[in-house]
Amino acid sequence: MPSYDVWGPDGPPEEAYSRVTDPERFLPLHNDALEMLTALEQRFDVERVEGYKLDEELAFRGLRRPSIALRPTDPEAAPLTVAFTDFPGLSVRFGRWSAELFPICGCDACAEDAEREIERLTERVDILTAGGFRETVVRPWGWWGRNRLETVFERPGGGYSSSGEHLEDDRALEMSGGRRRLDLNWKPWPTR
Repeated sequence: MPSYDVWGPDGPPEEAYSRVTDPERFLPLHNDALEMLTALEQRFDVERVEGYKLDEELAFRGLRRPSIALRPTDPEAAPLTVAFTDFPGLSVRFGRWSAELFPICGCDACAEDAEREIERLTERVDILTAGGFRETVVRPWGWWGRNRLETVFERPGGGYSSSGEHLEDDRALEMSGGRRRLDLNWKPWPTR
């Protein structure tokens, strides 16, 4: 997504989409995320687990340090796993299936920066810990529609962001446990 604040109304030059100048500008995300995870652990009743093989899917960019998972003691509250990628950036699992990159791209055209990315992560984590996060697996009947994973981050006081992705039949069947629809309406994290 081009930032018109940086590039003006004509948008970025074509070559900016294939260029990443100074990827180390995202390195502050690692320290900010570590501080955030420590604060969450102090505030909420969670188990902290660290390791390089916590979530292989999150480690596709390679890891600079062990990933950290915070697992609430209430099994109906969504877990959070943060992988510290070599890019450098973050690959984050919210709940059971939803994963996002911080930054999403990192190319010069997108003009992302560490400060905005930690703000985006903080908003997502605040919603998750408040119980405003949902994941839904849908397997439609018949030939119409496609299997999909839907995720919703609903802000307290209104407003939300949602996303979806298509799933292969086998993956959708595995995720849903054979159901046509599986809704995970995650509860707030328990406090200490």
